[in-house]
Amino acid sequence: RHPRIRHTQLLDTMAAMSASSVTFKTAVAPRVVRSRATKLTRATRGSVATQAAVTKIPVSEVKDHLDRGFVLVDIRDPDEAQETGYKSSWKNVVLAAMDEEGNIHMNPNFLAQIRQEFPNTMSRILIACDDGTTRSEKACTAIVEKCGYTQCKVIEGGIDAYLAAYPLTQADKVKWRTRPEIGQDLSVLVSGVDTRQAGEIYY
Repeated sequence: RHPRIRHTQLLDTMAAMSASSVTFKTAVAPRVVRSRATKLTRATRGSVATQAAVTKIPVSEVKDHLDRGFVLVDIRDPDEAQETGYKSSWKNVVLAAMDEEGNIHMNPNFLAQIRQEFPNTMSRILIACDDGTTRSEKACTAIVEKCGYTQCKVIEGGIDAYLAAYPLTQADKVKWRTRPEIGQDLSVLVSGVDTRQAGEIYY
């Protein structure tokens, strides 16, 4: 288990992120992911005050927001996402990760990656970490204040609350292809089911 992260460590790390002086690691050594996520959240909670009010929505309103064009952005690190599972429609833009020694590594390219995924500042974004608290709040605040996005919200309770209310199905994990390959029936792209007879090819 990692030692408890001190608030001063987080402040130093946040300052380093602003200066882009921390090398971000997208993959960390195997470890107890849930313990790591909990300590990361505790380390960030209450240590740095946000400058703007963050709009939050309950998990019961997530589907309605997605239907209205919002995109869920999962800011957890890959190990956390792998542990709980995730929908193929979610975008994963990692905010921070913790290494085996318990050191927090902020992603200095986080905002640049957000801009790349969402070129339009009117894009509708739902931010979610594991529990929807400090990490999500800081990410949302930065996206609004530093990048000028106007439709960024946080999911209350984060991914954990969302998956508790709406467990993943096998269909959620399917990655849909967006363009046909040569010989591929377009109905496969629409329904996910290949309706061709054995050996039949469409060109």
